[in-house]
Amino acid sequence: MANNETPAPQGKSLLDLVGISKTFRRSGSVIEAVKSVNLNVNDGETVALVGESGSGKSTLGRIALCLLCPDQGKVFLKGECLSELSPRRLRDARIAMQPIFQDPTASFNPRRPVHELMGQALRRFPVPERNDRAVKLLGDVGLHPGQIFLNRFPHELSGGQRQRLAIARALAMDPILIIADEPLSGADVSIRGQILNLLLDLQRERGVALLMITHDISIARAFAHRVAVMMNGEIVERGIAQEVLTTPRHPYTQRLLSAVPSLA
Repeated sequence: MANNETPAPQGKSLLDLVGISKTFRRSGSVIEAVKSVNLNVNDGETVALVGESGSGKSTLGRIALCLLCPDQGKVFLKGECLSELSPRRLRDARIAMQPIFQDPTASFNPRRPVHELMGQALRRFPVPERNDRAVKLLGDVGLHPGQIFLNRFPHELSGGQRQRLAIARALAMDPILIIADEPLSGADVSIRGQILNLLLDLQRERGVALLMITHDISIARAFAHRVAVMMNGEIVERGIAQEVLTTPRHPYTQRLLSAVPSLA
């Protein structure tokens, strides 16, 4: 059963989505993408938002990032309601939340080399410092040595390298929260583990919170502190990751787990 309460943000909560609803109208029909959803992410925590394609996960993530406006409900960041902020304060708040998208190529200007793509995120620093900071960030995400990547264009990078570049650009803003929307689904199997381990290492080193949106419940088993399972726009089960994935109560969660391939 979906949790339709609307608790107030409290404690060490970093991101709070309270009573979020969103509908779309297409070709004369009304699609309820998100229905009265509540979700929170605490400081330094990893929350996995799991569900099949079309369940409303990405819509909820875009609402959290203020890329979409909800029809109902509010988004709080560190206790502040984002819809009540002035445009300038909202811009500053959005800097603290950075996205990593499924297809990094679509978020890069193909005509700009890496040093310009990184420079856009580092524009608050003086020009002489930007390349040095870009090189360090590229190294932090495993693009060694960073200097050789600065003049490359996105199409000259492999899929795994582009995803690492997307992570580096997100980290350039020193975010307190990263919202990653299916960041592994476009990567080769050999790269997926590397990207996942990279995100985990960066979280431990920087203390950044992570909301991971994924259709693969096995990813949640590998790294999440808490799991929220979404179906047809509602969260049908949530809790400590180990508990939800060991003894799932909702039939939908059970079906997701039964679909995970096993070597046994």
